[in-house]
Amino acid sequence: MSGATERPLVSPRSFVVLAVVIAVLFGVAHAAGLREHTSILSGTDHAAGSATLGLLYALLYFAFVLGAPILILAAAIFWGLSRLARR
Repeated sequence: MSGATERPLVSPRSFVVLAVVIAVLFGVAHAAGLREHTSILSGTDHAAGSATLGLLYALLYFAFVLGAPILILAAAIFWGLSRLARR
């Protein structure tokens, strides 16, 4: 190795970083106006490429609404338990 310290892949910090990445990606998709493309999911729009963009926005939305808070809570629990284990 090059002398760099290796960090574990699963850690409270990695959970928070992943939650932030999800939030940023969702923010970019929302700012780009991809929300309008979700109308294809209800069958009301037939524009080319709308299905892919609508599905991408829906996946990012669910990841932001469901995944990011779970990752933050998991990071807090993981951090607390690791502090208790060190005592």
